[in-house]
Amino acid sequence: MPDDKQQLSGGRAAEWMNYWQKNPIDAWIRAARTDTSEAHFRIDNDRFQFAKSLPQGSGATAEAMIQELVDYRLATYEFRQSTGLAASNVIPFVPKAKPIVELPYFPNLKIACGHFRAGRADAEEHRSLPAEYGQLDPTRHFIARASGNSMNGGKNPIVDGDYLLLEMLSPSKAGSTTGTVMAFERQDEVGGDNQYLLRVVTKAKDGRYILRANNPDYADLPAEDDMRTLARLRNVIAPIDLAVGQSFAREDIPALFDESFNPGSWNVGHVVLNDKKVHILLVTLNKQGKAAEHRYLDRWIDESTFHWQSQNATTPQSKRGQEIIRHEALGIEIHLFVRDTKLERGKAAPFEYRGKARYQSHTGSNPMSVRFSV
Repeated sequence: MPDDKQQLSGGRAAEWMNYWQKNPIDAWIRAARTDTSEAHFRIDNDRFQFAKSLPQGSGATAEAMIQELVDYRLATYEFRQSTGLAASNVIPFVPKAKPIVELPYFPNLKIACGHFRAGRADAEEHRSLPAEYGQLDPTRHFIARASGNSMNGGKNPIVDGDYLLLEMLSPSKAGSTTGTVMAFERQDEVGGDNQYLLRVVTKAKDGRYILRANNPDYADLPAEDDMRTLARLRNVIAPIDLAVGQSFAREDIPALFDESFNPGSWNVGHVVLNDKKVHILLVTLNKQGKAAEHRYLDRWIDESTFHWQSQNATTPQSKRGQEIIRHEALGIEIHLFVRDTKLERGKAAPFEYRGKARYQSHTGSNPMSVRFSV
């Protein structure tokens, strides 16, 4: 629609006015045909206004709710249009070309932290991990879960249910195993199933190898000929790291952080969990329909750098601004969830978890523009 009324003359101006009076004005001022209730808006002396009385002090809340309704209606309208011009603030989404390595994950393979336990290396799935876990090879590295608490102790405890990143050993790549946490395999003579155990390898004075638990409640075990060294423990995986690259509905995201969904807390773009020292950014790249003051300039600069704009009230000196800038020094994690548009096939679009974001730089104030590496 032209901004300058002088560009519209005579019948053309009347044509545009007639169009806007029918759509969307008429759609707002009349009740739905299937609804017997009164419309919430009206035209009074050529002025579009709310038709209901509001309690004193509720204007800002009503404005926010109406804006949300406008956004929703515009988004559903855009979805119905197979063609149409994109708004100038729509920034193309960078393709998910960032290379990732997917490792085998064996849900049924339980690495015992107790006594040897049977497990099945089947029902294979795949998971990707962030770069902080190092260079990984899906032919050598795999993921399994710990079972039991014999390794729950020392500086690096392993508890029941932990996800373990393990490196398969071979005669040419075994290296020294003394002092490291290893997974051992042996066959159950009765059932025939393979059994697995996680222990620290130590060497006794007489030259024998002893398998030691981190938990002092568990006795040492001598290494025996029927035990095969299967894999070396590389790391314990944080559960959230297994979600990288996966998509989640907004209401399913809180569970990733052991939280419950609350619309009042989670229907926003920046969620702060103070007790967990976690900030969660929920970003929609296509901001069509938002009022100008709410069109935050979020975009991918490249496949590993993200430009994010804060809410208008955030300054570098504010508590929230400082928590973003100094998040690593303060022990705060920032997690980035991104989606292209608000709707997908007529429903709320899911967010893709892109991993932990690390502050690089910022400019501006009210709002702040921040660069993160992801």
